[in-house]
Amino acid sequence: MKAAPFVPTIVAISPEMVEEAPGLEAAISFWTEGRPADEWLRELEGCWGGAGFVLRRADEVQGFVLCGPRESLPRAGRYPVGPLDDDAVLLAFVGGDPRTRRRLLVRMLRDLRLRGVGSVEAIASDRETPHHAHTAFLLESGWRPIRHAPYRLGHYTLVRTELASAVEVGELARSLVGKVRLPSLKGKVPSPGVLAQADGERRE
Repeated sequence: MKAAPFVPTIVAISPEMVEEAPGLEAAISFWTEGRPADEWLRELEGCWGGAGFVLRRADEVQGFVLCGPRESLPRAGRYPVGPLDDDAVLLAFVGGDPRTRRRLLVRMLRDLRLRGVGSVEAIASDRETPHHAHTAFLLESGWRPIRHAPYRLGHYTLVRTELASAVEVGELARSLVGKVRLPSLKGKVPSPGVLAQADGERRE
């Protein structure tokens, strides 16, 4: 039985998606300072892992979330909000409508927690700016502001969320549940640095 055409699905970003996901190639080029997007994705996948997720409804891409280790996103060093945490993963961008962005954020955090990541940071824009996550949206989603500074014609805030324990991740997810139905993050941690499997995806 085929899935209903309007049921959204979230899949890992791959080099083959560069042309089909509007804005993905531009966002990668921006944060990598000109690297070819498909080449960067392949290289990162080989040495670090997946760089994010895409949410589709039927064949249409509704949004995506892009992340990576700080050294793979060199433009981050231009913003006067540092120092950035050397061990934190950097959220470069999350796009789509608010519901899509929240689903993508939770999926990204689950994935990174399973990979042993302790914290995630983002250089967020205080106004809607291309290729940046929006400060207000991340703060509403439970992220903490760390430092704030003007840069060129805008203002930017370094924000952070901790993934040090399943409890903290679960609390972050629960803060979003009232705004959109999301996959559960609750569960026991089988070993340090590993998030338990979710109790199950809620059906949309």
